[in-house]
This record gives sequence, structure tokens and C-alpha cells, in this order.
Amino acid sequence: MRMKSFSIMLLLLSAALCANVMMADNVNQKSLMSKLPKKGKIVKESFNEALGAKDLELSNGVRVLLKHTDYEPDNIWMHATQRGGSSLYGEKDWANCERFNAIIKASGLGGLSNKELKQALDGKNIEMGFSMDTYEDALWGSSTVKDLETLFQLTYLQFTNVTKDENSYNSLIKIMEEELKEDEVTPDNLFFQEDVFMDSIMSILHDHNWRYKSFKSADMARLNYDRILEIARERTANAAGYTFVFIGSFDEAAIRPLIEQYIASLPANKAVKSNWVNVATYPQRETICHFTHKMEDPRAEINIRWINTQIPYSFENEIKANILSDILKFKRYRERIRLDNAGVYHEVGGNHQHYMLGDLPFTEVHTFVTLKSEFVDEAVHIIKEEMTKACEHIDEADFEEFKQEKLKSYANLNRNDNFYWMRAIEHYVSTGEVDLGNDDVQIIQALTPEDISAFARKLLTTGNMIEIVMTPAK
Repeated sequence: MRMKSFSIMLLLLSAALCANVMMADNVNQKSLMSKLPKKGKIVKESFNEALGAKDLELSNGVRVLLKHTDYEPDNIWMHATQRGGSSLYGEKDWANCERFNAIIKASGLGGLSNKELKQALDGKNIEMGFSMDTYEDALWGSSTVKDLETLFQLTYLQFTNVTKDENSYNSLIKIMEEELKEDEVTPDNLFFQEDVFMDSIMSILHDHNWRYKSFKSADMARLNYDRILEIARERTANAAGYTFVFIGSFDEAAIRPLIEQYIASLPANKAVKSNWVNVATYPQRETICHFTHKMEDPRAEINIRWINTQIPYSFENEIKANILSDILKFKRYRERIRLDNAGVYHEVGGNHQHYMLGDLPFTEVHTFVTLKSEFVDEAVHIIKEEMTKACEHIDEADFEEFKQEKLKSYANLNRNDNFYWMRAIEHYVSTGEVDLGNDDVQIIQALTPEDISAFARKLLTTGNMIEIVMTPAK
């Protein structure tokens, strides 16, 4: 499977915690909705044979995909997304967008405060949240069969009646301030060293784009609760851009009326659909940054990245980047940069990334190492030299080792799993393509060592290499 979604990961976490969330002790439950909305209708439906899912179009333009499974008894997952996210907002709203998810989670719904909402949900196994990342707005949740209508009610209220809760907001702000100050009062400790290094990486990686800077305690003054609530209402004002996905052990005869009552009734304008704005930026050149920093525990940090935003996104390219990264990390670098002769504090690490950021494909292979300062030049030379060698030749034995690992991983892919199908359907929603991983093994089997070398050469064609080194200040 080759789909990636931050909001899906939130959904997986919430489902795992479903039995322990939103509980309160010995309180009187309060009604979520005193009056039901005017029902809409399911106006069109079809069946996607490949996904095994019903595809519904509602009278207000919202799309709903239903897949019934018995993989997890008495558990239903919901996920709804639309294009947009913080890409639609400018620098003035940067702080508000950075803390948006936490503050909206601490707010109330339906005229109830956050505390009253928890009281109203006492005894129910249910989770629901709204989040915004750079390119998407997402609603996610899970419930038991018994509590499914409550999940629908929470969804309706998230779209129509997010409620200001000053007490909850002020408590959250105090916690945020304390955590930020605690991180910043000891600038010489190891954790702060790592934060400084990561801040430098992110700043250079995104070509000093203000959207990707770190949130500091001084930025707390820029938060505006009323504006955050306004943004939340803007992102849910038109439901027509959302596609809802329900997966799990629901009864279709029972869930269809709920869809008409609580989703087909959401305010929507079918003529207008939200879209994202492509805001990602990367240096289109070789960028080298060496700097010093006062340290409690003197050690040098190296991070070298090769970036390409022209390689088309595909499963084959993702696997090529993965194998290249593994060969470099586990074979080339660790054999030459050793703990015993280079003062290395940890094994040489590294990773790969290959995905879409808005409409932009992004591919990266990077490596990192922490070691004594006197070995920095030698280590940097080795890292670059081994990448150059990889462009020319990949050892057959090394290639086969990691190829077999990938084959084993994809051959054992578990399709009897709600998360597998959620990713498959989300990929379909995003791209219009049905991707069930059926050809993944064949794609991997066809790869050769030269394919990996050719990929390495393509990765380096743009010249986008970032070299960041932090050493102790004297």
C-alpha cells in the first residue's frame, strides 16, 4: 500500500484508545441536541467492486463511502476530508494555525463547554475530532454500534456549532506556556541542542519559509481564540467539499438514515469546492550550513539531504528510494563510519521520503550522525562519496538483501484489516485510483541494482543537496 495521511494516523490512534476516551465520573448526562436538523437525502449511489464499498451522493453534494467489515467487532471508523488546510491562510494567522488542532479539541460543541460535553458523553465509547494540516481539513472518529448516532451528532455539531470555552482555553494556554518555557530555560542541555539543530534543518529544508518555523513561547501572544474559532467555522461552512468514509461493523439499514439526518443536512454549496494552495518551498541549489552552538554535552551533529521535487510520485519510485536509503544507511555508511574509530555516539541513521505535498511530488534521501567534532570532515566526505558511488554501482548482494525484505513485507500485507481499507479508500478519494497493492510484489520483483543506481542519479540531477553541521562553540 502506498497511501499516506496524517489524519488517518490520528484516526488509528483514536480507535486504539476508543475504550478509554471521553469518560466522566458520576455526573448527570446532558443532551447533545435539543432539535434535530431537517433531513436531506441520498440522491445517487453506486458500488465500487474493487473496494467493496457503496459510493453515495447526498442532496447537499457531500459524498459518502461505506464499507462494511467484520474485522473488528462492534467498532466503526469515520474519516472525512476536504482540500484546504492552513495553505489558505497567510502569515498573520500562522500562530493560530499552528495551535489550531489543540485549541479546537479543547473547545465545546452545541453550546456545551468542553467539560459539559464530556459529561454528556459519560459512559460512551466514542472519539471524534477535527484537525487541519497544511493541505487538508479532516474530521475523524470512531464508535461502537450502540453509540454510532452520537458520533453523527458530534459530527453535525462540529460543522454547525463549535462553542467557545474560555475556561478550557485558558487552562490549555497555561499548559502550553509552561511546556514552552521549560524547553527554553535550559539552552545548554542536550534536548535543547537537538531542538536547535532540528530548527536549522527545517528552516533550510523549506528555504526559510515562515510556514515551517518552530513555535516559541513568544508566539503565544499572537494567538487569538476568536480568530481560531472563526477559522474552524470557515473550514466547515461548506460541507460539499468533504468526502466521508465509514468502515466497520455497522448495519447499513441503520446507518443510511443517520447519514440523511446528520450529514445530508449539513450546510453546503455544491457549486463551490475548497482546494489547497501549493505553499511548499525548497532550496533549488546546493546549500551548506555549518554553525556552532554552546553545549552542555559537546558533540557534533551532521545531517545531509538530497532532495528532488521533479520525480513523479509512484509506488515504484517509493520502493527505489527506500532500497537506496537502506543500502546507504545499513551497508555503506555504517561500514565506514564506525563507533570505534570515529567517536560516533550512535549508529549512523537515515531515511527516505516520497510523497505528494499538495500538487508537488517530494523525494528525499537523507542521513544523520552524531560524533566527535574532529571527525566531522571525514564523515561528511564519506557520506557524499558513498552517494556518488551509489549513482555508479549498487552491489548485487546488498541489493538482494533489501529487495527480499521488501518482498516479504508486501507479500504478507494483511487485507483483513480496517486500517488497510481506510488507506485504500482514502487513496481512491484523493487520486481517483484504486490501489490495493495487488501489483506491488511484481513491481519489486522486476527491480535490478541498475534501477537503484539510475534512481540515485535522477535524485541528484537537480543539485538540491542540503548539508547541515552543528559543532560545539568554544
